[in-house]
Amino acid sequence: MIFRATLIWVIGLVTIVPFGTYYLLFHAGKDQYAILIVGVLFWIFGYWGVVGPVLAAVRVHTAFAALEQAHARGRLREAMRSEQTADAVIDLIAAENRIPRFLAARVFRFFVGKFGAVDSQAGAPDAGNGRRD
Repeated sequence: MIFRATLIWVIGLVTIVPFGTYYLLFHAGKDQYAILIVGVLFWIFGYWGVVGPVLAAVRVHTAFAALEQAHARGRLREAMRSEQTADAVIDLIAAENRIPRFLAARVFRFFVGKFGAVDSQAGAPDAGNGRRD
């Protein structure tokens, strides 16, 4: 999905921006200046401000939809370890804590490793009382 958004931006960068600039400089009337300037500047600087949050929302939605389906089928653990879920959680950690994405990925892998170790020990008897939880 990010590839498509980047491709659309690049296509606009090589078509909309040069044509809009040419038209603005040589053919536009004074009543068209504002829309042409805003259009060119938006495509260069504002596109990702609009598309980025939309892509993030779609990624979070698909991850939660997959989790919901997996929970209904009893495959929650596999869904939690899927690539889509990991990307959505990493983005959420990075955004909420205002840290770089690579650092959020390290935090996510750390906690997945810790919870994986806890899951593997969940079936083992407790040393303190001999019961299974």
